[in-house]
Amino acid sequence: MNTIILDRPEPRLAIITMNRPAKRNALDGEAWRQLGDAFRALGDDAALRAIILTGAGGAFCAGDDIGAFAAVRDDPPARQAYWDHIMACYAAVSASRVPVIAAVSGPCVGGGCTLALRCDFRIADAAARFGVPPAKLGLVYPPESTQLLLAVAGPSMAKRLLYTGTLIDAEQALACGLADAVAPDALAAARDFAAPMLDAAPLSLAAAKLACDAAMTGRIAEVASAVMALSDRADASEDYREGVSAFAGKRKPVFRGL
Repeated sequence: MNTIILDRPEPRLAIITMNRPAKRNALDGEAWRQLGDAFRALGDDAALRAIILTGAGGAFCAGDDIGAFAAVRDDPPARQAYWDHIMACYAAVSASRVPVIAAVSGPCVGGGCTLALRCDFRIADAAARFGVPPAKLGLVYPPESTQLLLAVAGPSMAKRLLYTGTLIDAEQALACGLADAVAPDALAAARDFAAPMLDAAPLSLAAAKLACDAAMTGRIAEVASAVMALSDRADASEDYREGVSAFAGKRKPVFRGL
């Protein structure tokens, strides 16, 4: 059984599925590595416009596989390698140049919640449950992940989740901004949500995503020159001419990322 499944229903869209349903899609070290590899493999795909991240078997991701981590906890090199796989996976999700949408059903907890926070949007179904349990496990949530949680869910809800380890349901997540929508079928709704992005100008999307992600974590000055470089490329692009022509002709533009 493949732990991470990459599907391309069309060239512009990728769906990545975490596939450990017996573990509620809790990920061990190898699964974290494979998930990061899946995102990195899509990095140079010029046709790609959006990614949906989801889980098999009615669960998004129950976080880290506690048993797998316990097996390496007392072996410092193995523990560090395990942790490196997790952090490299988070970085790969965050580094995506195209929007990433989490389609969430069931548990979205711990490392799973962190994965969802690294996505641009989270679409949930009524069964979704969000939580950050370090306070119940005697662990510490990473600083960058804490910053993202505060930026997305707001200080009050972030502190509640971090201080208590409680789980919140889909409607509570929607109310605080942790979920962007609640629908009967999270994956189908995520595909509908992604549809306008598939038709958008790729350079415009890349610049907007870079700036938005940096602003959320207080790094806007670090990316200003890169955003301006994308702006210069867009000004000289065929897509810009196509956009102007389509606007004048009152037709839908067809962007190619050129």
